[in-house]
Amino acid sequence: MPNFQSISDREAAGASEGGESARRTHLFVVNPRSFRHAGGTDKIVAEIQAYFQSNANETHRIHISRYPRDAVSVIRKFAASVQEGTAVRVYAVGGDGILFDCLNGVVGLPNMELAVVPYGSTNDFVRSFGEGKAELFRDIAKQVSAGTVKTDIIYCGSNYALNFCTVGMESASIMHTMRLTRVFDWAIRLSGRIVPLMFIIGGIFGILDRKVREQQYRVSLDGLRADESFASINIANGPCYGGDKSAVTAAMPNDGVLDILLLAGKKISQLRILMSIPRYLRGGYHRYPGLFVYRRTRKVEISSNVPILVNLDGEVFFDTTITVEVIPQAVDIVAVDGLEYKRRPDAREPQ
Repeated sequence: MPNFQSISDREAAGASEGGESARRTHLFVVNPRSFRHAGGTDKIVAEIQAYFQSNANETHRIHISRYPRDAVSVIRKFAASVQEGTAVRVYAVGGDGILFDCLNGVVGLPNMELAVVPYGSTNDFVRSFGEGKAELFRDIAKQVSAGTVKTDIIYCGSNYALNFCTVGMESASIMHTMRLTRVFDWAIRLSGRIVPLMFIIGGIFGILDRKVREQQYRVSLDGLRADESFASINIANGPCYGGDKSAVTAAMPNDGVLDILLLAGKKISQLRILMSIPRYLRGGYHRYPGLFVYRRTRKVEISSNVPILVNLDGEVFFDTTITVEVIPQAVDIVAVDGLEYKRRPDAREPQ
């Protein structure tokens, strides 16, 4: 794990309190796939250029992302090229996928700030500031002048995430959903309304996957161990995912802990799990005490004799052993209009 001390140095701390550092430069990373046609990409690029043409004292660069993880090396090279002591504000223009890439680019570097400019099919992290705020975060002038808030991140293997890490059934659902969205990409470009349907179909496939649903895990929560099968393990840093869902409503991305929901696997019928999902996805897990267990922790260790299906902010991968832990106040996230993270109304306290 990298040393995060440099992120909290005097200059970065001054920026997080809303003040301008002595020098700042701006890097916009645009995901063209977040726009249904090339005209959308051209429009946002024109908006960025128009702002900086009228504010010539501020420097900027625009990079059009070419492939997954492209942003990581671009950000690190850009940060290495600026004058020492210069704050770099990185703007993730698109959906949660490009935000994931940009986060993994800025983590561990000094004087970095991360801004969310939501244009993707899912923009879950920005919902941590409250619903209906996307338009505010699309305002370039507001983004450039805004202060930042210290924000926790999830560390898992060699990757970092802002929102969540799931294991098992929900990861399988996301994997099936990703496959469907690739197949029906042409339809999504015509209408974004088809995306929720992809999540529903992918979710059904995940629930019906018995091998994933009854997988046996060894789970340790801050040293407390449980060996049993779980249909799903939801580890949340933020409360929102899936475009319009909020299962772990108590999660806050600045409280220094992870909120965990474990869904029982064996001896639970597919029908019962299926019937619980709609309420679960709206934060109603407490209505099913025999199905769900809720805990709060800083570190989760999970292992299994067969590969574990893991989903980290929409990135799916396999491993046999994973460690998921929170790194408090690891990044400075730009918060327009002085917004703060908002606790969801249905938050429940752990058992």
